[in-house]
Amino acid sequence: MSANHPRPECDVVLKGGITSGVVYPLALARLASHYVLRSLGGASAGAIAAAAAAAAEYGRAQGGFERLAELPEQLAATDAAGATHLFRLFQPQASTRRLYRLLVAGLMPERPHWGLAIWRWLCAAVTSFPFAALTAAVFSVALLWALDVRSGEGTFWIACVAALFTAALVFVVALALSIVLYALRRVSANGYGLCSGLGEADALTPWLHATLQSLAGLDPSRPLRFGDLWCGPVADPGYRVDAATSDAQQRFVDLRLMTTALNHGRPYSFPLADESFCFDADEMRRLFPAVIVDAMIADSPGRYTDGPLAGRYRLPAMADLPVLVPLRMSLAFPLLLSAVPLWRLRVEPRPRRRGAWRRVAEKVWFSDGGICSNFPIHYFDVLVPSRPSFAIDLVDGRYLPAQAEDPRDFVWMPEHNGSGGGTRVVDVDAGSRPRLSGFLRAIVVTMQGWGDGMQLPIPGYRDRIVAVRLRADEGGMNLRMSPELIRRLARRGERAAELLLEHYAAEAPPRGSVTGWRNHRWVRYRVAMRLLGKALEELRQVEAATAESAAALQPMHADPPSYDFRSERQRAAALAAYRELLALAQRYADEAAELGYPIFEHDPYDGPRPRALLSIRPPL
Repeated sequence: MSANHPRPECDVVLKGGITSGVVYPLALARLASHYVLRSLGGASAGAIAAAAAAAAEYGRAQGGFERLAELPEQLAATDAAGATHLFRLFQPQASTRRLYRLLVAGLMPERPHWGLAIWRWLCAAVTSFPFAALTAAVFSVALLWALDVRSGEGTFWIACVAALFTAALVFVVALALSIVLYALRRVSANGYGLCSGLGEADALTPWLHATLQSLAGLDPSRPLRFGDLWCGPVADPGYRVDAATSDAQQRFVDLRLMTTALNHGRPYSFPLADESFCFDADEMRRLFPAVIVDAMIADSPGRYTDGPLAGRYRLPAMADLPVLVPLRMSLAFPLLLSAVPLWRLRVEPRPRRRGAWRRVAEKVWFSDGGICSNFPIHYFDVLVPSRPSFAIDLVDGRYLPAQAEDPRDFVWMPEHNGSGGGTRVVDVDAGSRPRLSGFLRAIVVTMQGWGDGMQLPIPGYRDRIVAVRLRADEGGMNLRMSPELIRRLARRGERAAELLLEHYAAEAPPRGSVTGWRNHRWVRYRVAMRLLGKALEELRQVEAATAESAAALQPMHADPPSYDFRSERQRAAALAAYRELLALAQRYADEAAELGYPIFEHDPYDGPRPRALLSIRPPL
């Protein structure tokens, strides 16, 4: 809490889920009624909600959160044909329209109706790929004629059955070949997606731009940039900081968006620490409104005039980068939305010339952040937090009661330290019957989400996560959700925020619950001290084992093999600090010997569990 903001502060992390993101607007607006949303992050649809909330926090004084709360109604609005605004956001290009029509044909506004879905899909297949239907008809008529002529009277119905079976088989094969050839040719040329995001004014990317600008209270002609979020509005001079600051704690709003660089096989988190990428203006204009590309060109440090990257622009500094650019990278759901290309220099060996190297231009495709981390719960994490870092998870409806009451039964969070620590469940078999589709789905889900899933049950994480349950037909790829279903999902999000406020904003947690801000900090303290104590003990043991070796660390300060200190004063300070850590580790070990156990340690049945690990990893 600060003098400029009497409200307490919080951070929020949001899970991806394509159309499931309609859960978030009311949730974030409700949290903002009590908290200042200081840090926001997410992937895919969670990135949309995080960016929208960041813009609303920037424009809070201009009614940003009031407009954010109106988004579900905007998305649920229907046109003359009965299509919701949510459905109209996804507009395929002319070259991919036939395949997109086939993709959405079987989607239902509410609960699945498999007979109707199959009929719609068949109709779409015939109209979108008539050659397959014509081929099947020709084969069936030819076979019917041949069988009827050669078999004589009395076998007409057998010939009809054989012809229909042949027609179905030929249609399936011809349709599959048509789809594969069509997709290979058209989808790849459209940036590996059916929809580029551009189109009419209500297409996804122009709508996102207009929405961010409206929430932030900015003119559409000047895109919202990361630097705007870091500095805050001019009317709030207490938070004016250097736009290029790397200290996230000083930022008015710290927004982080997860995306995946497919060429590098890894996730990236925007804003980047390394700004070595550049962009092709013509490629960007096929994905972003002109105002965004013009701003990127204007703020670029320069254009390459020669070399492998000639003609391309350096990416603007992160403070000058429009928020919409990494947001669009994060939500590029594979095959539905086109990936976003950036460029960089890559060094590779020259062919047939040993020891020779060359620099080449590398095109890096950025796709859905959820490919690597759909729920980046590690965002904004510290050993012992000074403010809550909430997270909203989207889970399936396996634990819903028989007569579930919406929204109460669809929202859940841990009530005490022992709840929420279970293992994630992914169905493989259908009851006792083996199912190949379930096996393959479990492989994909595990590859995609094992990292996030392992983090969720850790003490000090699980008690700040609220789960919103969704049935199979709710959210996800269901672009045709009915207006009422959109509203129901939004109300579940609002209930999720209310549950967090009941536990964390109230002076006392609900009856029967110990989950809350005071308990949360104590749990994090216990976990952090155990990790630090274990690290100190390991440092003491390693020092004792190597003190007489050539790799002993204390004498190495005087003549390090690499990464030397910048001054003698720094060298002396580093050696003194290392010795103080060793002395602290020794005192810790002596105290543990007197107690009979480490000070902050606990046996498997005492203290927070499962146990966490302190590890070193590169930044994303």
